[in-house]
Amino acid sequence: MNSQSRRQRTSRPFAAAALLATTALLLSALASPASSLESWEMHGIHHHKAPNHRTPADTLEQWRAEDRVLHKRIADLVPEALDHTGSETFDEHLKGVQSILRHWDAPKHLYEAGLFHSIYGSEGFQGYSLPLSERGTIEKLIGAKGERLVWIFCMVDRSTVDQTVFSWTEGEDDHEYTFLARPELGRFPIVLNKHEWVDFLELSLADWLQQVQGASESASEIFHWEKGQAFTYRRQAYARMVEILSHEIPVRQEHAVWETYSAVYEKEDSQFWNLEQKRTPPMSEAAKRANEALRSAGEDIPEIFAPQPMEVASDEL
Repeated sequence: MNSQSRRQRTSRPFAAAALLATTALLLSALASPASSLESWEMHGIHHHKAPNHRTPADTLEQWRAEDRVLHKRIADLVPEALDHTGSETFDEHLKGVQSILRHWDAPKHLYEAGLFHSIYGSEGFQGYSLPLSERGTIEKLIGAKGERLVWIFCMVDRSTVDQTVFSWTEGEDDHEYTFLARPELGRFPIVLNKHEWVDFLELSLADWLQQVQGASESASEIFHWEKGQAFTYRRQAYARMVEILSHEIPVRQEHAVWETYSAVYEKEDSQFWNLEQKRTPPMSEAAKRANEALRSAGEDIPEIFAPQPMEVASDEL
């Protein structure tokens, strides 16, 4: 499939709904776990996880051996987080991200990063964080590559991630990408090589697809969502990630990521298709003050973080 065909394919859901597009762990916005198998299977993500009936027996045994160690370590390291959010919700989200990445045939360092992705606290979830002095502990568990992805996930200002996503063009093989840390952390630069950047986008997309439908089932005052509006969060950035991943790792992502994305986003209520929330609302007083300081210095940081009508390009009308 050539690049033009890929783009046409990734754009299909947007044409009928003025750029209908679509992924920060926002755990406090997650709805309670489904009360029955029937209601859980209504979630679009349900059939896009591994292990499943297609998982080879030797792979299944390998994963079970890995998980006996890592799942126990998660429970040991973050008991406060388990108590705060509800152990089943928190635990199932972490395992869910891991299982999506396995379904996508992600390498080990990446699906293990999925299991620990919010361990230090992130832009959207700051109710608990393992001290950064424990980075060495996490590195021993999942390796340097996996831990670095986790660290970036927790430190980063996601609006700067989206800037790199929207500026991406094909053929940037030796390109470096620079994110900035969250404003309250000092906005230090985080430089990624091409492989790290693609891994980070895959981790971010898996994290969001795991939780967005559940998050949409209730309103969230802290995220400024009405019921059903979680899908609006960084809508176009996530859609662009689908296109990028389909192009950059086509051997395993050209179909899988598109199918997962489509299965999840077809669950969105059409009344919200024209809305987008471009940035994460500040989750702490420190983040609020940092945003105010940047705004006072002339940076374009919105005062209203709730989902807003999208601007539609003239060629989409």
